[in-house]
Order: sequence, then C-alpha cells, then structure tokens
Amino acid sequence: MNAIKVLRLTNQIFGRIAPQATANKMAKLFLTPRNPPFKQWELDLEANCQRVTFAGDLNATIWGEGDQKVLLMHGWESRGSHMYHLVEALVNTGFQVITLDAPKHGYSGGDKANLVAFAEAIVAADVEFGPFVAGVGHSLGGAALTYAMALGAQVNCCVLISSPASILDVLHGFSNYIGLPKQAQIRFVQYIEKETGVAASVLDMGRILSEKKIKTLLVHSQDDVEISVQALNKIHAAWPQAETFIAQDLGHRKIIRDKDVARLVQQFVQRYHLPVSEAVM
Repeated sequence: MNAIKVLRLTNQIFGRIAPQATANKMAKLFLTPRNPPFKQWELDLEANCQRVTFAGDLNATIWGEGDQKVLLMHGWESRGSHMYHLVEALVNTGFQVITLDAPKHGYSGGDKANLVAFAEAIVAADVEFGPFVAGVGHSLGGAALTYAMALGAQVNCCVLISSPASILDVLHGFSNYIGLPKQAQIRFVQYIEKETGVAASVLDMGRILSEKKIKTLLVHSQDDVEISVQALNKIHAAWPQAETFIAQDLGHRKIIRDKDVARLVQQFVQRYHLPVSEAVM
C-alpha cells in the first residue's frame, strides 16, 4: 500500500474518532511548504538581477531597467527564479520585472505561508516598488495577485496562469484527496480560515475580477492535474470579458517554462499595460 493510500485510510478512521485533531494535523501539513534546494541554473541567474530585501524579511529580484514595471508572483512551493522564462520575455520587450519570493519560500522569511500571506506580500511590493503596469501570477500566485488587488494593490492588467477559481474549491479538493470525512473537512476549513483571518468563501477569483473590471488573461493547460482547467472556465463564467488561452500537454508547472506561453503573456501585457486614457493618447 502506497503512502497516499495509507494517509487516506488513516484519515478516514481517525477523522471519525477525533475529527478536530485529524483536521488540525492535516491543516498544518497543508500550510507547510517544502522549499526545494536551489539548482545551479537558478544560482547562475543571480548575475543578471538585483536581489533586494524589503518589508522586513521579504525578498525580491529586480530584472531589467525599463521605466514600466511588471510584478510576477510564483505558486506554492516555488520561487521567483522559477518564473524566469516569463521574466526574459518581458525584459526583452523593455519592461522592468520584479519577482517576489513569497513568505517561507525561496529567500524570504516569514511565519506563515498561505494565499493571504502571499497577497499581503504583493501589497507590500506594490508599496515598495510600484506602481506596476501589470501583474502575472502562477497557480496560488495568480489567486494571491487577484486577492491583493482586492486589498488595494494596483495593476492595469493581470495574467493568471493555472490559477484556482476559489480557495474553497482548493480546500475541498485537498481534503477529499487525503480522505477526510465530512466533520473533519468542516474543521479543516475552519482551521485554515482562522489561520488566514479570511473566510474561504471570500477568496473567489472570478467575483473579485468582475468587481475590479480589470483586463485579464487566463491561461491553463488542458491536462493540468493539480488545478483542473475547469477553474479557468469558472473564473471566465464570472468574468466573461477575460481573454482565455488553453494550452495542451503543459501540465501545471511546465506551462511557465513554455516559450509560446511566455510570448502570449508578453503580448498581452504589451497591449494592455497602459491605462485606457494613456493608451489612446
């Protein structure tokens, strides 16, 4: 029996006997990112950027010297260097790009890692480095970018790559995957909400984008098994003015290394990075 089957069986048993304790244990697991070691190609990139610390223990890299700035936010258990193919396309077009390491990721410190912590880091970056003409987020970073806009971060357009549609969907999907019974699932969601200080139902990307009415590009791969392409469809249903692109055979992580996707993102940002009043002058 493999590890996930053992975990599911254990949760199914103890989730009924001790739902709160089981939920707490799984929530702590859910909120604890692994930080994989840096690879040589990432270390080699350090010569091409300026690494800075801001807002206490947050870390970012600055690429290029353009006057117009684009913010990039990575996903869970990733870091800013993993967004390099997108950085390269944007810098080559004349933008300056700031990539963040989210709390407890990459070179950043921090006590907590979750969508709200990611979003608050984006808001801090907006204060420190902004204004940004565009924002690009991958996976949880896309959801965090969206929520950061609800918290006041300003961008003229945004790109969400492989983003979940709502955090409630993510929490339910994870708790189902690890075999939590109903009562333990309820307590699992409550634990996460207490940790973040925000009701999971509030973290709905389509609703936020429709309220902000911001130029948006949604990118997803048809074969993504970590976050289903149905998330793109759900966001688009709430914000039908968003542009969409569904890739093939790029999964959840390969998609941010694809040159065609990088070119698509660059072209979208180039088209919409200015406010309408400036773009028509």
